[in-house]
This record gives sequence, C-alpha cells and structure tokens, in this order.
Amino acid sequence: MPKRATPDKPTEEVGATTAEPVEPPETADMFDVKLKEFDVGSQMILKIKDELGATTVDDLALLNEADLVGVGMKPVQARKLLASVATKVAPEAASTATSMGAVSFDDVLPSVPSDESWMSALRAGGVSKIDQSSVIGAIRATLASRVGMYDIPAKLVKAMEEFADSVEEQVDPEFFKIRKQLTRRSFPEIFEAIEGLDGNFVTNERKQRLLSRMDQSFWPAVNAFNDQLQGWQQAWMQGAANPGVMMMAFMNSSGGGNAMPPGMMQPPDTGVLHDHADAVADAVNKAFAGTGVQISAALAYEASKIRETLENPRLPSMIGAANREQMLRQLGVAVSATYPRLELNITRYAMSVMQLKDQPSGDEELRYISSLFMLGSQIPWDQLSTNGKSKLSGIGAAAIRGFES
Repeated sequence: MPKRATPDKPTEEVGATTAEPVEPPETADMFDVKLKEFDVGSQMILKIKDELGATTVDDLALLNEADLVGVGMKPVQARKLLASVATKVAPEAASTATSMGAVSFDDVLPSVPSDESWMSALRAGGVSKIDQSSVIGAIRATLASRVGMYDIPAKLVKAMEEFADSVEEQVDPEFFKIRKQLTRRSFPEIFEAIEGLDGNFVTNERKQRLLSRMDQSFWPAVNAFNDQLQGWQQAWMQGAANPGVMMMAFMNSSGGGNAMPPGMMQPPDTGVLHDHADAVADAVNKAFAGTGVQISAALAYEASKIRETLENPRLPSMIGAANREQMLRQLGVAVSATYPRLELNITRYAMSVMQLKDQPSGDEELRYISSLFMLGSQIPWDQLSTNGKSKLSGIGAAAIRGFES
C-alpha cells in the first residue's frame, strides 16, 4: 500500500529504495560569509579565489598575511581574518602528520618578525653591531630597490603634477607632502640616539654602495649555500634509497641479517654546510663594512614611509588612475602576487642559514637542516640573480633597476 504524502515528506512508491537526501556542502557560501564578516568586498573575494586559489574556509588557514596583503587586503584586516580561521585546522590532520614523522619548518626555523617588531628593533640597534634587524632590512631593501620601490615618490610627484596640468586643476595638498618626502630625510625614529648622525648622511651614493655589496657578496654566498644544501640532501637520499641498504635495514629491524656497514644509513657530515653558513656570515660583514648598519636602517625606514603613502585611498585619483592596481602599473612598479611570499621566504631562509651555527648537533641539527631544505625548495632561485640584475617575474620592465646615484 503506498505511503501517504505529508507536507514534510513526498510520496514514496511501495518497494522503492530511496536514500535520504544529502545536503550539498555549503563551503562556498560559508567562505563568502566568513570573508564578509571582516568587511571583505565581493571583488576582493573573487581575487582571493582566482589569484590565491582559496575557495573554502579551511583554505584560508593555509594562507598568510603576505598572501592577503598581496591581493590588496589591509594588513590589520588580514591579520584578524587569519586569526579567526587559525583554529579551524583539523586536529586529526595534525596528529596524522605527527605520527608520520612529518617535519614542518614552521616548527623549527625562526620566524620573520612583524613590521612593528622589525622597526622597533631597528630603533634599538647599536652603531657597531650587525644584528638580525639590520640584515633583514638590507635583504628587503635589495629586493625593494630591484622593483623600483624607492623611485615611487619621485614618480608620484611627477604623475600628480602632469595630471593636474592635463585637467587644468590645482595639485592636491598631498603633492607637497610627497615632495617633502623626496627632499627631506630626517629619520628621527632611527638616528635620534646617535649623536652627529642626521639624514644628510644618507646619500644615494651610500645607499647604492650597500645594495651593490649585497648583490656582489651576500646573494652569491646564500646561493652557494643553497647549492651545497641541495647536494647534501641528495647524497643522503641516494644512500637511503639504495634497495640493498633498505633491505638490509628491514632485515636488521626484523632480527635477521648481518650488521650494516658503519654509516650506511647515516646522513652526510654537516661540516660542509657549516662552512658555507660561515661564508654567508663573512659576506654580511663585508656588505655592512663602514656604515652599512645605519644605511640599512635608513632604507628600511624609507620603505615603510613609502608604503604608508601608498595606503592613501585618494592617491590613484590624483594621477588619473581608476584604482590602486592601475596606479602601480602606471608607475611601473606593479609586481606579481607571488612577490610578497618570495620576499618572506628568502628573508626567512637567509636568517635560518645565519643561525645554523647555533643548533645543537645530532637529531635537532638534522631536523633544522631538513626544514631549511624544505623552505629552500619553495624559493624560485632562478628568479634571483647574483650579478646585481633582477630576474624577478611579474615586474614591469621600467622598474627593473636599482638606485641611480
């Protein structure tokens, strides 16, 4: 006898086998809802999906602040969003990774400090010590100069004046603020504790000298270390992947077979890596000889001020651009969405190399080196050169240059 239909359930035929309807996953809707909780607009949501490949809330947990800022999100907005999804990582996934012995360099290698702690460290730095903050500043300054970041104020002033002339209007007051940034270099937050040092000391010639030394000494040393690390890892993996060695190890673990020859499953000696890490430290000392520490601090401060200027939402309209992206393209300084991650990873890699000497020998050192290898594998080394010329992808040809003295 057929069942009666009810308002909540449709009629089912006798003998028919029906499955309970399965609710379709609402991951896409929840993704949009989560982003809109933090005032992320529809256009920005599309950019996150298209450029970063994130389509679910769980995907957001795999991103970092640099990814989101790279597609135009405000830093504070990105931090709040990432903090809200940090707890969404499934605990069972973490336990599975642990049981498999997976090594994450996030748990082993030092983290790059935030912009706030970075600038604070620069203010506290001394005149004769090459500390971590100075090296970070020089690395970032080298990459920033290659994409033309330090040319932005001059380009903006010129573009604003030309646009005002073309529309027969007065220049905006912001024009004079940016022009002042070009002609006045006081650096009060950086140099106030150093008697006799003022902004006049920071010349283009001294900036170029530090950046050239970084290109000629530091980057070749970092590349040489990475080449050596690749070779070290390959030598270890080739020994471990030897079928005879693997069979012997299996037989020994089962209580049979002969003893394995000494060193058959051991990693290669790490001494050669320490030698190349020492060479990186020597390259830093060479690059920072003289007044490199102070110039690095000035370049870092200058870059932070340029970034503040670019955050002005009215700026694009002052040069006749429709939005921030178009403005950057008009100025010739637009970089690809992969550049912020490249900057973060290469900075972290260099810091990690310099701290290799501080790692205790044994398993901890091997975990550190393996994590460093994993991080290095994520860096497109072919986009970095050692001869002072940029090969970074996604950068306008007009911006591929450093300072002009």
